This record gives sequence, structure tokens and C-alpha cells, in this order.
Amino acid sequence: MKFTNIEKYHFKSENIVGFLSDLSYFNNDIDNIKLHEETIPKNEIQAGVDVINFEPIVLSLYPDVILSNVSESFETEKLILLDGHHRWKYASQLNLIDKLKYILVNFKDIKIKSYLYSLNLDTDKFLNFLHSEGYSSSNPGSIGISFNNEMYINENSSDIYELYNFKKTMQENEMITPILDDKEDSSKIIKFTSLNPDDLININHLLPPKSTWITPRI
Repeated sequence: MKFTNIEKYHFKSENIVGFLSDLSYFNNDIDNIKLHEETIPKNEIQAGVDVINFEPIVLSLYPDVILSNVSESFETEKLILLDGHHRWKYASQLNLIDKLKYILVNFKDIKIKSYLYSLNLDTDKFLNFLHSEGYSSSNPGSIGISFNNEMYINENSSDIYELYNFKKTMQENEMITPILDDKEDSSKIIKFTSLNPDDLININHLLPPKSTWITPRI
């Protein structure tokens, strides 16, 4: 994929420089944009919206390629979508990927936090459910679910992708609800171990919606 008319973009909330352009040279047959999250059906963009008016999506280079200066043109065939899955899906369905604008960032500038979730169950029911699924605060490990200042680890798995599949089950059963901050009752807040940027490269399936809070973002 060839990128032209590149401009520097300064993220307001981060001391990071990105590179703004568009996907006018996108070729679906050879260019690979790796996605990492499913979209939320109720949040899908409705028909009739003009792709031209979308805010830029945020893409990352792979670690082996670093862009440090604005150039007249730049080429790569592999990128990672960090922010803009709904916009990407809508434009893709209309075969209008080439109309999207993007901000390109270097892989080293990616930071990932886990979305916070609010518990919709009574605490005792939730803990009983965790225990029935093999999670306990006495199990060793670093990948699990943080709740009430305790880390609950699955005795049968230390795989972060399995953790997020478990999270998907809880979301689908409406046991938990994603929230943007921790202003709610702290005794009801759940946090899952965050992915690392490298996980975005290694993952071979889509995570459930609201699995990652990735910066930099618009």
C-alpha cells in the first residue's frame, strides 16, 4: 500500500507524533490491515452515513518498520488497526476503504489498558461462579481477573486469549458491563489483565468488543 500527502499529527493527550493521510491507494487483494476486536451490533453505523465525514482511524506499523519523518510517499503491506473498527467495517461493507483517512503511529508508541467492567451480579454469586470455572485467589500466576483487591487466576489456564474468551461469555450473559472510568462503586469493578502490544500481532482471532483501551487515540 502506498501512502502519499503525509502530514504530521500531534495527539492532544499524548506526547506522540503520528502521520495523517488517507487510504486512497488501498488494495484489498494485497494489503493487510489486522483487526483485533469484534464490533458491538447495537453500535453499528447506520446506512446513509458518508464515509468522507468520518474521523481518521488509527493504524500502527509493525515493529520492524519505523517512520520518523514526513516523506512524500511511504509503502507497506501490513498494518494493525488500533482504533476505528466500526468505521472500518462500515466502509468495508460499502467497498469504500479507499475513502477513509488514517493516522499512522509507530508500534513502539502503543499502550494498552484493559477496559473496566461493572459487575451485574451479587458478589457471592460472582465469586461462586469464578470458583466453579476454576478461578481462585490462591492460584499462582499473573493473568486473571482483578476484583476487590484480589487477583483470581484460573488453575487450568494461563493463556490471555482464553481469559478474554471467558470475558466474552460473561459479557454475552450480561454478568458484566463495560464502563469508561472507575467512578462507580469500586466494590463492583472488575479488571482483566491487559494485553501487551505484541499480543496484537500474535492473536489469530477477534477479541470480544471493549477488550482493549489503546492509546494513542484521537
